[in-house]
Amino acid sequence: MQSIEKEILGYARERLSKLDYLELYLTPNEENHSGVISFNIKGVHPHDVASILDSKGVCVRSGNHCAQPLMRYLGIDSTCRASFYFYNTKEDIDNLAEALEEAYQLFKKYISEN
Repeated sequence: MQSIEKEILGYARERLSKLDYLELYLTPNEENHSGVISFNIKGVHPHDVASILDSKGVCVRSGNHCAQPLMRYLGIDSTCRASFYFYNTKEDIDNLAEALEEAYQLFKKYISEN
């Protein structure tokens, strides 16, 4: 099961890192990374992103995830968080990426370039 989770997480890291409008919060050491990926669409509040993803059938959590000191250190208030485990598939990750693209397209005209 651990090898399946590692494969799924690796695919998610690779797939999501290609979205240039996405800010990923990951450890560079993949061996020590859990099945959780936190992210933000640059310039869009995580609660708005989570609502759009929910409307597309993609479940994520948004908020500070009981990590306020870390959020302060990173200079952010909150993130979206996707969790992966051995029961997830590459199709689930593709669905997440597609829903993120739709959310980005929806908010793109409102995002400040500053």
